[in-house]
Amino acid sequence: MQRRLTPELITAAALRVGDAEGPKAMTMRRIAAELGCDPMALYRHFPDRTALLDSVADLALTDVTVPPGAWDERVRGILSAVREAAFRHPGIAAHVAARPPLQDNGLRLAAALTAALAEAGLSPADVVRATQALIAYVAAALAMSIAAGEPDARWRQLGEMFSALPGAPPGAELPVTGSAEQFAYGLRLLLNGIRAEAAA
Repeated sequence: MQRRLTPELITAAALRVGDAEGPKAMTMRRIAAELGCDPMALYRHFPDRTALLDSVADLALTDVTVPPGAWDERVRGILSAVREAAFRHPGIAAHVAARPPLQDNGLRLAAALTAALAEAGLSPADVVRATQALIAYVAAALAMSIAAGEPDARWRQLGEMFSALPGAPPGAELPVTGSAEQFAYGLRLLLNGIRAEAAA
């Protein structure tokens, strides 16, 4: 007997398909086949594929927790964990980058970010702006990681270009595009900027 479809059941099946077969497999037809139902049955629960992928992206962040510690440690921990969670679910990673989740887990993490930024000493308006900037950074860094991640010809060209600049270190110092090293350094710059903004 076929199980009764629910949004939760459909979302979990879609995440399984993406994990196993990648983003191109996450079609309504393939997800329906995973569930053993007609593709049109999915539309009773989600108005379109984007809405379903929004739900899948949020589910992918279920295991992201808020670490203890000072405000900057919490921000760093949350955003690093979001990046790692997206990589654990390659089928939905590009969607997370393009449309940061706004459902239960997305709201939970956004609330933790805003609380940490308020603790840093930002005004309410700047808390909103800083949250937006941090989310944009994670989305862009994640998109770069999906598109790159290994040294390639373009990375070598950039290294040569930097080496030619006056006073620049050797191009070999250039982090790999989309690497964890590049992400951590950029995040540290942002956190230092937030700290300076709060002090001002």
